Amino acid sequence: MTKKSMVQVVIGGKILTMGGYDDETHIQKIASCVNRVMQQMEEADEYRCLPSDLKPVFIHINIADELVTAQEQIEQLEQDLRQKENELAELKQELAETEVRLEKLEGHKKR
Repeated sequence: MTKKSMVQVVIGGKILTMGGYDDETHIQKIASCVNRVMQQMEEADEYRCLPSDLKPVFIHINIADELVTAQEQIEQLEQDLRQKENELAELKQELAETEVRLEKLEGHKKR
């Protein structure tokens, strides 16, 4: 099993220690994502007007929105990949059939 690593990150201007089984770079990317969303929220007038107890909820909602959007994109890309794989298989089959017909025609020409 992979060893759990403890990594110090800065989120919202505070130094936190995050633990996980991912490498330090991955954990830093997570902290960066949270910071980016927090920064985007803090720049929005609507966010600044919220009561302080609702601000973390909106940050969570925005991070969840990014996650759901990414998952939907993954599903779409996987569907596109399956479609392309099917098209490729059909083209390979068509090519094989064309090669067989060509060999037959060449065989008839030699006679």
